[in-house]
Amino acid sequence: FEVDFVNLRAEEYTDSRIPVARVGTPLEDAERRDLTINALFYNLATRNVEDFTGKGMADLKAGIVRTPLPPLSTMTDDPLRALRAIRFATRLGFALDTDLEATLGSAQVSDALSNKVSKERVYNELNGMLNGKDPARALQLLHQLNLLAVVFASPPAHPPPTSWADRAMRMVDRLGALGRA
Repeated sequence: FEVDFVNLRAEEYTDSRIPVARVGTPLEDAERRDLTINALFYNLATRNVEDFTGKGMADLKAGIVRTPLPPLSTMTDDPLRALRAIRFATRLGFALDTDLEATLGSAQVSDALSNKVSKERVYNELNGMLNGKDPARALQLLHQLNLLAVVFASPPAHPPPTSWADRAMRMVDRLGALGRA
C-alpha cells in the first residue's frame, strides 16, 4: 500500500491536462480523484476510513473500478485517467464499471488521450500495465476499448512498417499462450 499526505484541494481544468488548483473541501477533493477506490481518506484523529463519494468502499469490496463523477467528465479533464483505470483494474483484478468501460471506448477519450497527454506519461502507465499482475488483460482491454492505436502510435515522421495494434495483439496472444502452458 502507498499513502499520500496532501492538502485537500479542488481543481478546475481548462484546455490543458494541468488543472488550476485551490484549497477544497473533502468532498471536492474526493470528486476530483480518478477513481472511487482512490478517493478514500484515512482520518488520523478518528482512525476511520472516510468515503466522501459514498461509493469507494462498496467498489473496493465489489471489485469495481469506477469514477467519482460521470466518466466522460473525469476522462476528458485528464485523459491519462483512462490508462490508470485500466492499470488499476488489471493490477487489482477488478472489473470496469459499465459506464466507465463505454466511455473509455469512445472517440472523445481516445482523441483527448492522443492530443492532451505526453508520450512519456502514456509510456509510464503502459509500463505499469506490462510489468503488472496481468499484462495480457491490460493489452486486451486496450484493444477492446480501441486505445491500442493511441498507446502505440508512431511519431508522424516515422510510420510503422505494420500496425502497432496488430503487433500488440500478437503479443497478447503469445502472453495468453504462455499462461496456458
